[in-house]
Order: sequence, then C-alpha cells, then structure tokens
Amino acid sequence: MEFFLLVLVSGISIGSVWGLTGLAFTAIFNASRVINFGGGEVAMVGAYAGGLFVFSGIVPIPVGLLGVIAMPIVAGFFMNRVFAEPLVKRKAPVISSVLATLAAALIISGVIGLITKFQYFQTGLIFGTKPIVLGVFSISRQYTAIIVSVVGLAFGYWFFLNKTHLGLGLQAAGIDPDMASQVGINMVRMRDLAWVVSSVIGGIAGFLAAPLLIASAVMGLPLVVYGFIGAVLGGFGYPLATLAGGIILGLFVQFFTAYISPAHTDFLVFLALMVICAYRPTGILGLKMYE
Repeated sequence: MEFFLLVLVSGISIGSVWGLTGLAFTAIFNASRVINFGGGEVAMVGAYAGGLFVFSGIVPIPVGLLGVIAMPIVAGFFMNRVFAEPLVKRKAPVISSVLATLAAALIISGVIGLITKFQYFQTGLIFGTKPIVLGVFSISRQYTAIIVSVVGLAFGYWFFLNKTHLGLGLQAAGIDPDMASQVGINMVRMRDLAWVVSSVIGGIAGFLAAPLLIASAVMGLPLVVYGFIGAVLGGFGYPLATLAGGIILGLFVQFFTAYISPAHTDFLVFLALMVICAYRPTGILGLKMYE
C-alpha cells in the first residue's frame, strides 16, 4: 500500500509539471493561435535560474525566486518578438509558428548549453529531505510542494482570466480578435501579456521539476513533448482540461512503469496520442476550443 501511495503521489507530481507545461501552451494558443514548441526551453531557463539563484545560495531564496520568474519572461519575450509576433502579423499558417518556435528553442538551448558546457544544473530540495508522515505513510516534501504549487497556480490563473480586466481582455482577444480590436483592446499588448503569463507558468514548472529530472540545457524537449501530449489528452485550448490531461498522463506513466513495463511506456504514450487525435481530437474531456 505504501508503494502504491508513492507511485500515486509521484504520478500526480510529475503529471502536474507536464500539466503546467501544457497550460503554458494553452495561454499562448488561446491568445494568438501560436503553438509554442519552445515552451520546454522556457521551463529549462526556469530550472537554470533556480540553480543559478536559489539552489546555489548566493542570494536569499525570495530574491532567487524573482530570478526564476524574470529569466523565463526574458526568454519568452525574445521568442515572441523575434519569431512569433512577425508571423502572427503576417497571418502565417500554424506550421510556421511551430517551426519558428522550435528554432527559437534550439537557440536558447544552445546558448544555455554554451554557458553551462551542457553539464547538469545545480539543484536541491529547498523544502528539505525529511518526509511528511501521515500515519504509517510518508510523502516527499518536494512532491507535496509541487502539488500545492500547481493547485495555487491553477487557481491564480483562473482568477486572473475570469476576475480581472486584463484577463477578460485576454480572453476577448482570443475569442474574436477583430471585435476586440474594434472595442479598443491592443492586440499586440494582449499577445505580449499571454507570452508573459505562459513564461511565468513554464518557468515555475521547470524550477519545480529540476530536482526530479536530470536538469540540463537539453531537458526542454521531453518537457514540451509530454506537456503537449497532456494538453491534447485533456483538451487543447481549455486551461483546466489541459492541466487535468497532464496529471492523467503522469499517473498513467508512473503506474505503467511501476507495475507493468517501463520499456514500453513511451510507445503506449505516443500510441494514445495517435488514438486521441484520430477519434477524439477535442480531448478525453470532450471540451471544444474556440473557433
């Protein structure tokens, strides 16, 4: 039973990280219809910033956390203004944004790789190594912190979208850009805002995932692939469904790896992606995207 609980909590934790990566996809897609395959590298920058500012101990943790947020925003702003925004203004096809953001991802990964010589980032457990004991069970503080952080981020994102003027404007910009422009909403600023929000989410995801993964300049690709699969699984374009899809994917991967066969996990994940795309393209939750 203790092993089952460990697998359950680890599945929710890593699935939450993938769900946040998928949520970063959704934040940009809903505002500009850009599919950002550079989101994994933004998360990687968050992990790198964590090693540089937080886990190194050179600055107080609150100051270091500001760096974890600021550096991904800079990376996201670079990707948007140099690669994505020119394509949006020219109304380029979706595949162009996919290729452009992949190119931006390779550049960011290469730059961080040159700085770190492609060595592992410095990581640590800032919440301590002593587990939380619940009766006869014990749970890692890192897993608990990830789950609590993701719940807080999900609520904060929902509140921002639905209870603030900026969030409502961002939704309007995604639903009907022409009408939003006519009522005075600055579309360029809304798209910038979407990239900022996405970068903050992605950076936090990378920072939380760093102690659990082999954090390096090349960690972005697995994150973005599994984040994208989780987003499609839950319902691409709908924030809470995307987050739920990542958690479902994390549970499936962890339980299949623990109880059946770790050698076939990736094969089944991509097979599930193909089946979902073919027979339920709106995701298993059946939610429709805005037209």
